[in-house]
Amino acid sequence: MDELSSRRLRNVIVVLTEQRNVLQAGGLTFASHLVDLAIMQVRLSSNEISEHELCELSDAVSVSLVAGDRD
Repeated sequence: MDELSSRRLRNVIVVLTEQRNVLQAGGLTFASHLVDLAIMQVRLSSNEISEHELCELSDAVSVSLVAGDRD
């Protein structure tokens, strides 16, 4: 990804974050969660994180959380 595209995506994240905060302040939690998902997708795209890498991270976090519950 070139620098211009990367900068644009970072700007999109800033705007989405502002909008999420407005939604949360208005008590629209479901809508704010949807915007959170959009932010996550843009971050994944901008950092070129594959779906496979995300699944591996999710699995590792899940295992860690389950192990922590057993303690």
